[in-house]
Amino acid sequence: MAIVNCPSCGAPVEFKIGGSIVTICDYCRTVVARSDRNVEDLGKVAAIIDTGSPLRRDLAGRYQNVGFRITGRTQMRHQAGGVWDEWYAAFDDGRWGWLAEAAGKFYVTFTTKTTGLPPFDVIQIGGRIGDLVVSEVGTATLISGEGEIPWRVEPGSTYDYADLSGPHGKFATIDYSEDEPLFFAGRETNLKELGLAGEMAAPGKRIKGERLTCSNCGGPLNLVAPDQAQRIICPNCGGVHDIEEGNLRYLEALRQKGPQPKVPLASKGIIDNVEYMVAGFMQRSVKTDQRYYWTEYLLFNPKVGYRWLVESDHHWSFVTPVNAGDVVDSDPRGAPRTMSHEGRTYRIFGNADARVEFVLGEFYWRVERGEKVRAVDYTSPPFGLSKEISGDSEINYSHGRYMQVDEVEKVFGLKGLQRPTTVGMMQPYTGGNPAKQWAFFMMALIVVAMFLAVTRSRREVLNESIDFSAPPATSTEWGDATQTQTDTALQGKPESSRVIFTKPFTLSGNRNLEVEGYADVHNNWIYVAGDIGDEKSGLLEPFDLPIEYYEGYDDGEHWSEGSRSQRVFLSAMPAGTYQMRLEGQWDEKSTPAPVHIVVREGVFRWSHFFLVFVLLTIPALWAGMKRASFEGSRWNESQYSAVGTEKESGDDDE
Repeated sequence: MAIVNCPSCGAPVEFKIGGSIVTICDYCRTVVARSDRNVEDLGKVAAIIDTGSPLRRDLAGRYQNVGFRITGRTQMRHQAGGVWDEWYAAFDDGRWGWLAEAAGKFYVTFTTKTTGLPPFDVIQIGGRIGDLVVSEVGTATLISGEGEIPWRVEPGSTYDYADLSGPHGKFATIDYSEDEPLFFAGRETNLKELGLAGEMAAPGKRIKGERLTCSNCGGPLNLVAPDQAQRIICPNCGGVHDIEEGNLRYLEALRQKGPQPKVPLASKGIIDNVEYMVAGFMQRSVKTDQRYYWTEYLLFNPKVGYRWLVESDHHWSFVTPVNAGDVVDSDPRGAPRTMSHEGRTYRIFGNADARVEFVLGEFYWRVERGEKVRAVDYTSPPFGLSKEISGDSEINYSHGRYMQVDEVEKVFGLKGLQRPTTVGMMQPYTGGNPAKQWAFFMMALIVVAMFLAVTRSRREVLNESIDFSAPPATSTEWGDATQTQTDTALQGKPESSRVIFTKPFTLSGNRNLEVEGYADVHNNWIYVAGDIGDEKSGLLEPFDLPIEYYEGYDDGEHWSEGSRSQRVFLSAMPAGTYQMRLEGQWDEKSTPAPVHIVVREGVFRWSHFFLVFVLLTIPALWAGMKRASFEGSRWNESQYSAVGTEKESGDDDE
């Protein structure tokens, strides 16, 4: 450890780490650089802006099993006005680590030797370096700092940079402050992974607004995130204020007219187990065939940063930022038909310049009316994916989840929010998936059919050939009575009908029956009317077997009609012994052919299967038509068809 006197105020200044280049005097904020012979005064930095960071100097942690200690930080101002902290950590293995903190997120990076980095005037957002996507290109200004820092800090200096994002939280920065660009590679992290969770880190601030006064009208201004807000617009007069280092600077009165927030500013609500406060409200619009408007609420929680609550045509969604590297986007600067995120595919829905029309409350950037970004929206209900392209400097991705109106009312304690009358971009179809439901029932039907086919195997109970041309060899009391009645009915007529009884047979019960008849007829017919009966119970089940077959030649071509075989199915009958009464009728000019009769029980009827199939398919088709109509209404609101082809639109944006 080396102790020197500050060249500006003479106070003692310590260099605790051998690899540090400068240290900032705690008394006069002079940047003190050391060399082999003496120390150098590089100028003074501004006072540290309280960003509400849970980190602090001399805080010890452990990352990937290597201990470290935070030695200092610099504060950088974004070209759009935002401020972020860069903390510097000396690791036990001799490395320096950079901990960047912005909008509630933390990134740890280390200097990495890399060649072939593109120059700053060549690199573009959306470009790739390996599996990393360039998500931001900009210029930063050093405004403040404290403690020991491993690089030469010059107050007010600017440097160009490019931020890159990769899959699974990978992160990198290219620093163009030197002739040879520096590459810092690492990943997004959190306090727990840094070993800083719990008592080691300063407790996060509770959601608590700060009350200020409008410089124009004197009305109250409630700051939700006073340490991170960059601009606040008075809800009373529209007065615009920049927030610089904790102080208000009045800019202008917008004299704007616009919608009033349905969720009041400073309202609190819990979404996905996180409490948020409404910090800002804006209305935006796009122009396609006409101008469409929607509203957005900026939500804030100091532990997770900013989120959005979006309302469009009374449809609501909760929107969270996502890393560019976690989105599969084949054309980051354009509008491909699909994008993917976490294994889910999203289809393009809209592509237009989004313009800010009206603003109230506070924002983490210097928002202005008329501000535009290119917005490309994708849908996969109940989720959505959006990409906003800010000129040539930045690409931001966000993921939305559809919220029912009832949920929004419950979260923020509201009543009477208007219900939607149209189909929203992310609105899910609540009638289920007809195709999946139909497939499920079909599988169940097939399983049942196979079970019945296996467990109720068919059994032959009668196999007998009946010759109606010969008198019956046997009869029964039931048969004699029936025979007498039939013979009486045929008295005085040519013989073309006869009744014959089969041998008795046994049925096991509770199984359907199949009766099959075959006769070797040729250009002839025979009609068999039958009954299966039980003499004791008097139970009788009738059936008919019309058998006919004709063939011939017509103009040299063979033709045929009819069939020599017929079968009928009968319902299950109780167990018992049965006999079959068969009455045959035939052409009186011919001798009837013998009819071979086979009776089986437990025969699986595929016709029943197909009947159930039809009964299940009809409602599925109806449900499918309803869903198709729902989806058609959704895509009627889109600039694109469901397959991603762009529809014809009106004039370009104003």
